[in-house]
Amino acid sequence: MAVQVQRSLKAEYIAAVEAGKEIVWMRQLLSEFEMTVKGPSILRIDNQSALSVSKNPEHHGGMKHLDLRYFWLRDQVTQEVIKPVFVSTEDMPADLLTKSLTRVKVDRFRRMMGIEP
Repeated sequence: MAVQVQRSLKAEYIAAVEAGKEIVWMRQLLSEFEMTVKGPSILRIDNQSALSVSKNPEHHGGMKHLDLRYFWLRDQVTQEVIKPVFVSTEDMPADLLTKSLTRVKVDRFRRMMGIEP
């Protein structure tokens, strides 16, 4: 069971790192258009352990074998470029793109994403 939890944590954390890279890319693109982004960009994470690691990975022994490049996210959080926040799975509209959902959730997440029929 503990091994499965560690695999899930690593997968969620790596996904958060990839999303963080997209955030930084978008901030840089906006700056090319001379648009200023004030304050940190929000990174919504639906896994409490991955959220905790993004803020302070030293407290998670299972993460010690993770490639160093993934600790980039911690640096972005420390520099206040990215602010990770918890969002429950029930309120994660990105699931619309990755999971099989009931019609009610599809409609709800579609509206949250601003996609109208």
